[in-house]
Amino acid sequence: MAENTKDDLTNLALSRRATDVANQMKETNEFADALSAAKFAMAYVIKYYRDEIDTPEKVEALDSTYDTLGNNYNVGSVDPDQYIAKLFNVLYPGCTTPYRYARAIMCLGLSKFGDLAEENHLFPIGKTM
Repeated sequence: MAENTKDDLTNLALSRRATDVANQMKETNEFADALSAAKFAMAYVIKYYRDEIDTPEKVEALDSTYDTLGNNYNVGSVDPDQYIAKLFNVLYPGCTTPYRYARAIMCLGLSKFGDLAEENHLFPIGKTM
């Protein structure tokens, strides 16, 4: 497994829009907190939009499109057992910045959920999935 480098994040700052969507999802009481909604959004993208994130270049391009004006989480809180880091090392062999990837993919997933919410197709989430 590749080691994390000094270029990886120690704090994951979601975009403002991602935070708004995660908070909206939390308010439905289907998620314990906004971070749980963000992790769910990350899993959603990995499952259903893999072609949009199938290369490191695509993920790195995504990373630069999102602001960092939203919720801010320490990676120790996001990934206490390092499962996310290990997952990204499997998905992207040689990945040295798994938390940058996680942040970008969380923002993408929450953005996709935001689009669904704007079309009134997100809630209830159980019917959407």
